[in-house]
Amino acid sequence: MRGLEIRFDKKKLNKILFGLILLLNIGFIFAITGFAIEQTYPSNVTIRAFQVIRDTYDGSTSNFTGLSESMLRDMPSVVLENTSHGRIDFNESLDLVTMAGGDLIVNFDIDLNISDNLINLQNSNLPGINKSANISLYGITYSVPLIYHDAVLCTNCVFISYSSNIYKFSTPSLSGVYYLRETPSSTTCGNGVCESGETSSTCPADCATSPPGGGGGGGGGTITPTTPTTPTTPTIPPGYDFKIDPNFIQLQMEKGTYYQKFVNVTNNGTNPLTITLSITGLENFIFPEVLQFSLSPGESKNLRLDIYVSSARPADVYIGKIFFRSSQLTKEANVILQVKEADALFDIRTEMLKKYIPPGGRVRANVSLINKGDLRNFDVHLEYKIIDFNQNVYTIKKEDFAIEQYYNNVFFLDLPSNISIGDYLFYSQVSYKNVSASSYDTFVVEEISTISWFILMIIIIIAAYLIYRHYKEKKLKHQFEFTKKSKKYEKESRKLSKQIPNEVPKLPDDLE
Repeated sequence: MRGLEIRFDKKKLNKILFGLILLLNIGFIFAITGFAIEQTYPSNVTIRAFQVIRDTYDGSTSNFTGLSESMLRDMPSVVLENTSHGRIDFNESLDLVTMAGGDLIVNFDIDLNISDNLINLQNSNLPGINKSANISLYGITYSVPLIYHDAVLCTNCVFISYSSNIYKFSTPSLSGVYYLRETPSSTTCGNGVCESGETSSTCPADCATSPPGGGGGGGGGTITPTTPTTPTTPTIPPGYDFKIDPNFIQLQMEKGTYYQKFVNVTNNGTNPLTITLSITGLENFIFPEVLQFSLSPGESKNLRLDIYVSSARPADVYIGKIFFRSSQLTKEANVILQVKEADALFDIRTEMLKKYIPPGGRVRANVSLINKGDLRNFDVHLEYKIIDFNQNVYTIKKEDFAIEQYYNNVFFLDLPSNISIGDYLFYSQVSYKNVSASSYDTFVVEEISTISWFILMIIIIIAAYLIYRHYKEKKLKHQFEFTKKSKKYEKESRKLSKQIPNEVPKLPDDLE
């Protein structure tokens, strides 16, 4: 009887142990997967596998570790702060579990960037983050800042405060890109810059008359530009000079992206300078950190340019200038911004065959097209033209042709004989229905100076002399070899003649 009791106790003990092992396994599975049993009421189970990546954030940033699922699904008063650049205070609760998705990871480091005068948010990777929020940007020095959202003036943003270089405002729905820029000063006719709001009729001193448009499809023609003038080196007052580096900027960006470019400005003179900035042609893309600054003799400043391309901007090549103006002199930087689609149907490349062309010369460029789509043997439209950095168009042609997957050809344009000396673009754009892609290459129009002509003539004379000398030497060599061979033949003939008897031997008498 006692043996039966012992066996019974062992059987009961085994069941208890099996149940404990099963519970431990289930708990382990929930712990590593982050899943909790669904209930009618919010679960208080801690989701241990859930992760919020926020290594670039510090200061008052919220703590996201050790929270239950119910807290993560309805987390109030979330704060994200980068003590060097700014802060976001959410006015509504966030559902971080839904935001994390299937991998249970919220990556604020990659998908929400707070940097110098910038909030850059990837909403598609953070679903549900478009809540009301207060934004603070640190280190702001603008006098009268304007709030920009996705490259346009933010009309639903509300100013809160601006003190100690901290600008604070609210947005009803956090999304996209936010930054500040200085309120532009009123335009000044006669300052040499065709500013926004000025036209050739309202301010002819600053804005030249734009040339008329180009010709029809399949053809081309020359557009008469304004009377050209050969650029002259400006007279620099003694003691006043500055250098900008680089003075030619080329950028290639995709739609919806942000970029910072630095330009170094150095006072090379012996007097202090106050430099004012203005932008033409690219006002909707480039935003300087300041519009005016002062430099002591020998002092340099790295000027930051905030460059943003809205997703609403068409993919194209945009050109313009940045003017650096003091009371004594003005300098400029030419800028080319090529905006591309992330998933473009076409890839187009333009390459100049010659970089230096005289006025009235012929410009040739190799244009290559790649059709990235599946459609084949369809007609596309190609437009190519000459443009300067004041956005004047000089020569334009348009053509239609069929394309398979690849197309390559050399296209040419004839420059006007009175075109100004300077830098230009050979611009090409391929389009199909409402889809297009653009590219460019730069070249220089320059005259051949008297000295250059003189050097060229000397080179031609030397080349002609060398050709003549080579021809003469070759002729003399041929004559020498002919004379040498003639003497050799004559010598052999004499030797042979000596071996031949002078008289024919007579036959014996008996054979006659």
